[in-house]
Amino acid sequence: GHRRNDDFNGAEQEGVGLYQVTQKNGRRWSAARAYLKPARTRSNLTVITGARATRLQLDGKRCRGVEYRRKGTVETLEARKEVIVSAGALQSPQLLLLSGVGPAEELARHQIPLRHELPGVGENLQDHPDYVTGYSSKDTRLVGMGPAGIWNTTKGLIDYWTRGTGYLTTNFAEGGAFLKTRPELDRPDIQLHFVVSIVDDHARKLYLRHGFSCHVCVLRPKSRGTLRLTSSDPLAAPEINPGFLANPDDFDTLKAGVCQMKALLETPPLAPFRHEELYGESTCSDSELDHLIRQRTDTVYHPIGTCRMGRDDMAVVDPECRVRGLDNLRVVDASVMPNLIGGNTNAPTIMIAERIADGMKTTA
Repeated sequence: GHRRNDDFNGAEQEGVGLYQVTQKNGRRWSAARAYLKPARTRSNLTVITGARATRLQLDGKRCRGVEYRRKGTVETLEARKEVIVSAGALQSPQLLLLSGVGPAEELARHQIPLRHELPGVGENLQDHPDYVTGYSSKDTRLVGMGPAGIWNTTKGLIDYWTRGTGYLTTNFAEGGAFLKTRPELDRPDIQLHFVVSIVDDHARKLYLRHGFSCHVCVLRPKSRGTLRLTSSDPLAAPEINPGFLANPDDFDTLKAGVCQMKALLETPPLAPFRHEELYGESTCSDSELDHLIRQRTDTVYHPIGTCRMGRDDMAVVDPECRVRGLDNLRVVDASVMPNLIGGNTNAPTIMIAERIADGMKTTA
């Protein structure tokens, strides 16, 4: 009942189709493989692994380097030009806060000396609230851990390593959709990821059965969360409050998306693959569905916004990703996005880095 779309990145996003993926020769092609590996023999690149950045070195309003911990030893690196923080939407703001850059009240709560007040650090956390459902299946071509799955995996390993083809080249979420929950909308407001295996608790729970799953997420949530420190200890995990469904409009959109997803999964073409519904949505009342959504909504790994770009007082970086009010310091990752995009965040984050790198090269 929905139009096919062979290019979600083309003129029209709406529709159902197969995802474009970051793969090469059947293998996932990460930013590390694409950018770092070809450059790792260059004399002007040093890669330090097993290290954790713990604090930025500030000299007044100038960032002069970074402190990090490796094998229990604290070491420092001095920067001749700039320090670029690319620790992601959860740990870039954590590193700024640990360095005394952020809301004065939050820093005082942990007895961290204020070096530069920026009230927006750690605010504006956004993520696509996501709900997953699934079915077990008697079709052993789907990914599973039963005897047939073990055989498929063994054979797949041979195909994968020798030819870069076969069963293990799957990215699992091969197909999906961008859909509208209401026809009058000018663009899709939900996204589906169809998965060729059972997904439960971020794949922490393993099933011996074969099956399939489907995610649905709200593309442009109105809810906002926060990231806070739990301690001045740089190795302590921060407090992450995603704020999922805090705005009732997000709940309504997600509920409509769950119902639309279920209708698709229960269409006749999927009947041969369906065996047992795993979570109970197909028989639940409105109140039971409401409870399931509130109980099971989770992250789809798209956090952004905690060091957002802008020109107002709550902005953390300017349009060139330079930290406002400080010299020689940039944040370049998904944390600088002011608002969530209507899709996956991986490629746009790489695009941001490309754009900033080009700007830095022209001014070097």
